[in-house]
Amino acid sequence: MSGPQHSPQPPSGGSIDPEYYAKWKPPIIPPGQGRRVVRIAIAVLAVALVVMGAVALWRSNLIALPGGRGDIVGRVVAPTGGAVVFVLPNPTEIPVAADGSFTVPNVPSGRQMLYVAFSGMAWEVPVEVPNQGTVDAGVITVEVTAEPAQ
Repeated sequence: MSGPQHSPQPPSGGSIDPEYYAKWKPPIIPPGQGRRVVRIAIAVLAVALVVMGAVALWRSNLIALPGGRGDIVGRVVAPTGGAVVFVLPNPTEIPVAADGSFTVPNVPSGRQMLYVAFSGMAWEVPVEVPNQGTVDAGVITVEVTAEPAQ
């Protein structure tokens, strides 16, 4: 017998055998196996990144259909006159008529946020603008309260 034999498991108990850790070697990975795992992981991450980017681009307003513009119509009910509506990134304010009706022309198609400004406050109304069509935002009631709305 030549010298003490080392078991593949670290010693149990309270004592630490420095000889075991000095001679320990990591398991051998078969040739090509590590590269294959890395390639698969990179491919999965690349596909996930492309899918997330496509979803983000689809949900944004950066890709409007060619000629993809429409109109938003609706009515604002306010205690007094003076409300205006607009859609960003075009901050042109459209005044609301005396009867509360409004039309915002030439808005890019897709999901848009309609803003109604009245008495120093603003309300957001999400709308889906059709390509070369008109969407009715409905009746938007604005109320000025003494306390912040929850």
